[in-house]
Amino acid sequence: MVDEKDEVIGYAMFSRFHIEGRYEDELLMLAPVAVKTKLQRQHISKELLEYGFEKARKMGYKAILVEGNPRNYNSRGFQSSYKFGIEAGPNIQLPHPDCLMIKELEKGALDRINGLVDYSFYNTLK
Repeated sequence: MVDEKDEVIGYAMFSRFHIEGRYEDELLMLAPVAVKTKLQRQHISKELLEYGFEKARKMGYKAILVEGNPRNYNSRGFQSSYKFGIEAGPNIQLPHPDCLMIKELEKGALDRINGLVDYSFYNTLK
């Protein structure tokens, strides 16, 4: 997002993601989301996320996964992922299981998306 001077004031990155080699064309990972410090608490991140959700829907994605503080994401429709059979793998250290969350973009999508979240495939990018 840019201001009237075309300066970046915030951004949200959505990346294709898979769980156990599945769902790559249906699942996105949200990280990071950032807003300039002096502009925080002005609903900029809300606008960024809602815009991203709509774009993701139009592109055919079914769900978005995020790791973070539930207080920052529950109001945007994210729920604890373990409630849907999506859990952090053994190499992911979360402060609490509720810190891994998922948002359904298409009703019923989470009825069939499940498994262990693992970031180890990023090691191959070194």
